[in-house]
Amino acid sequence: MRFFRLFQAKTTAQAGHIILCLALHCTAAFFCSLTGQAQTIGQEQCLPQSPPVLPDLPPSGLSPLQQSLYWLLKSKPTARFGFTGLQDDPAQMDALLTELYMDCGIIPRWVTEYGPDQKRVHDLLEVLEKAGEEGLVPARYRPADIVALLPARDRESLARLDILLTLAMSSYINDMRKGRAASSRFDPNLLAAVRDSGGDVPQMIKEGLISSNLKQFLAMQAPQHQAYFALKKLLAEYRRIEAAGGWPQIPTGKKLEPGMADERLGLLAQRLLITGDLPSSSATDIQQKTFEMYDDELVKAVKHFQTRYNLEHDGIIGTTTLIALNIPVQDHISKIILNLERWRWLPHQLGGRRLLVNIAGFSLTGMNDEQTELFMPVIVGEFNHKTPVFSEAMTYMEINPYWTVPPSIARKEIVGKMQKDPRYLSKQRIRIFTGWHESAAEISPAAINWHTIGAGITRYRLRQEPGKGNALGTIKFIFPNNKSIYMHDTPGQALFKQVKRSFSHGCIRVSRPLDLATYILQHDGQEMSEKQLKKRIASGKQIAIILKNPIPVHILYLTALVAEDGTAHFYDDVYGNDALLAEALRVDSPDKPGQYSFSE
Repeated sequence: MRFFRLFQAKTTAQAGHIILCLALHCTAAFFCSLTGQAQTIGQEQCLPQSPPVLPDLPPSGLSPLQQSLYWLLKSKPTARFGFTGLQDDPAQMDALLTELYMDCGIIPRWVTEYGPDQKRVHDLLEVLEKAGEEGLVPARYRPADIVALLPARDRESLARLDILLTLAMSSYINDMRKGRAASSRFDPNLLAAVRDSGGDVPQMIKEGLISSNLKQFLAMQAPQHQAYFALKKLLAEYRRIEAAGGWPQIPTGKKLEPGMADERLGLLAQRLLITGDLPSSSATDIQQKTFEMYDDELVKAVKHFQTRYNLEHDGIIGTTTLIALNIPVQDHISKIILNLERWRWLPHQLGGRRLLVNIAGFSLTGMNDEQTELFMPVIVGEFNHKTPVFSEAMTYMEINPYWTVPPSIARKEIVGKMQKDPRYLSKQRIRIFTGWHESAAEISPAAINWHTIGAGITRYRLRQEPGKGNALGTIKFIFPNNKSIYMHDTPGQALFKQVKRSFSHGCIRVSRPLDLATYILQHDGQEMSEKQLKKRIASGKQIAIILKNPIPVHILYLTALVAEDGTAHFYDDVYGNDALLAEALRVDSPDKPGQYSFSE
């Protein structure tokens, strides 16, 4: 009670100075005017310095607590307190700390000489200790170090506590706004290209220091997507499963087909019951039942499991399905955590109409706010021609597009095919031009020595005419980017029957291009029915349709997600990105390497 009476008295005495700092848009914390020396700080010292630089010696008139803060700020506190994982360069955080503490004089943000603001510190600690619910590592924010300093009242300990609290909150906000994997630790071409800037993180930190409801403020730093919240809920569910002992491992054995007898059926039933593939209403029956045959009930549950893991849902338990069934719950938890991290890379507010392509799930989804309006299978790049993750806006589409053969395909594939069959280009209706400029002259394929041209073919432009057999099909969807990636129709529709659909050279082949085009145009205010689109396709003319309202396209790599019906889906790590990201996060995580793939 003594602390709060003194706290209240000093608050009243110095209220005028607080108002002055706020009026000057100073980002000082609530304690900006609570030290004994606050009255000596003039208006000019409340104005932020740009860039902030600590003087070589502490300014005169500082209180003993402020002097301790000054010397700590000079001592490279980010590394000193063990927050080196906050950014790629701890010096950046040290510079931000200097700015935070010099905006309104070297004023403590969380403490006075009488101790800490108990409520705000308690609120911050509660958030940090629950960081694991977000897939983060609570120890990263040093809550134990904070708790150890709470009873101390000497000025050095109070100064340490104040900076430690600021660093902990800053680290948490940074991790929530931008993700905790430092960009220098993994391949930016595969993982970081989709990362949003996270907004003005330093400004968010400043707002956190003066927030009147810190818990609510920090909760709003997380992605505000239903997909993120659903993954959080799934993480809690799988941790409960882990705490209960996980699920049983099913021994290897012969391929199990419907109607067969097998001694492993009891274990199979237990495994499927734990993850909800076998309805919970069957729990009592399972405990009493002797499974002598792989019956319809179990087959249905296995098919449900196979669908969730994007496996052949035939009810047959072969090698791949058995591998997936036996992946430990701990590895599922790791997979969920990796995908929570990926959601933190995206803009935290995803509203309006947009297209999401999930590389790992081989799917395209059209969404409006949180509602799914369109869903279809897609084909993505094969392992050696990976589809990259990034975000752009679709601005137009082409009806009856030409296909300009990429130089790499011309060099690696076309040359060899022409050596075997000199008529290959004419059969494929591919024309060849002397250069890449529009006025380049067309030449005959016979004018080139295909046995000696080699890499020299890249000097020429090869273009396939619109129509039957065109590699891009009838419609091309363009969202300009520096990766030469787009969506398109394909004549190879049979490939969509495969569950693993990584067959392209990097671009995205859509299974229902007319549905996608109609969906985009109708919501773009362009009255064009599917029948009208078909008429334009039948004309054989190349037509460009400019969108009035470009639609955002997010190409993602999500290996764990929760569908709208609440079903958890896990996808194979087809590109090995889970393993790369896990390695980048393992710097400050106790997690061991997990199993992210269940391919044979």
